[in-house]
This record gives sequence, structure tokens and C-alpha cells, in this order.
Amino acid sequence: MLFMAIFNYVPEDRDTVIERRNEKQDQIPGVELKGEWFDVTGHRVFRLFDAEDEVHLAASVFQWSDLGVAEIVPVMDTTKAIKLLKKLVKR
Repeated sequence: MLFMAIFNYVPEDRDTVIERRNEKQDQIPGVELKGEWFDVTGHRVFRLFDAEDEVHLAASVFQWSDLGVAEIVPVMDTTKAIKLLKKLVKR
């Protein structure tokens, strides 16, 4: 399942976040990083990843919990979501 993680950190931890990101590539079994974007103005990182289940999801997020807070949002491709919603509305 796809998840968007929005990771927020305090400005004072910026260098630590960058260092850890460069050292760790988050190679958690069961989690595939699909994309990553660094907010250069707001002390946030956006990560799109595919996780097999909640255990793998938790493992991926936990290793960053000492530096900030992550909001996790399950997401779906828009075309797929619209097809699903149309089916649900017909019921």
C-alpha cells in the first residue's frame, strides 16, 4: 500500500536530518521508497513509499522519531481512486 509521510523537524536539527539521510538509505525489508522531496522553506521532508503492512510502516518511521514527527497518509493513484469511488457510489 502507498503512503505519504510528511516528516516535520525543528530548524536546529536540519543538519542532523541531512546527515542521517545521507548515511541511511532506509533499506527496511518490506518498504520501497518511491520518491522523496525536501521542503527547502519549511523544515519538512515528503516521502512516498510502498509498505507491505503496518509493521513495516512503523519500522520505517521509527528510525526518524528522535528527530521529529511524521504524519502518515495512505494514498492511491487518482485514476484508481476515482474508479473505486464510482463503484462505491453505485451501491
